[in-house]
Amino acid sequence: MKTDKVKAYLGFAIRSGKVIFGVDKLLEGRKKPIIVLVCSTQNDKVTGKVERFCRSGGIECIKLKDLVLADMIGRDNCKVIGVLDFNLALAIKNEFQMETKIN
Repeated sequence: MKTDKVKAYLGFAIRSGKVIFGVDKLLEGRKKPIIVLVCSTQNDKVTGKVERFCRSGGIECIKLKDLVLADMIGRDNCKVIGVLDFNLALAIKNEFQMETKIN
């Protein structure tokens, strides 16, 4: 996977205001994301809570392996992000699927 592409897609989503930052805002449920990214450094309890939330809502959930979400988006201590834009979420999902097919 090219992390530069994912960084660019996340940057577009952030600049357009189509993201939800953090677990609390995500679980609050005002807006339903298309895809949720969980940082590899997030603890297992919170990760399980986010995964259950995504399963119950039919939301794609991707746990990043060996990537720190805060470094990718330039925000300190951000470990969960939900993408609201369909096209950007689809592009991010495709990048992760390409990585899975290659490995």
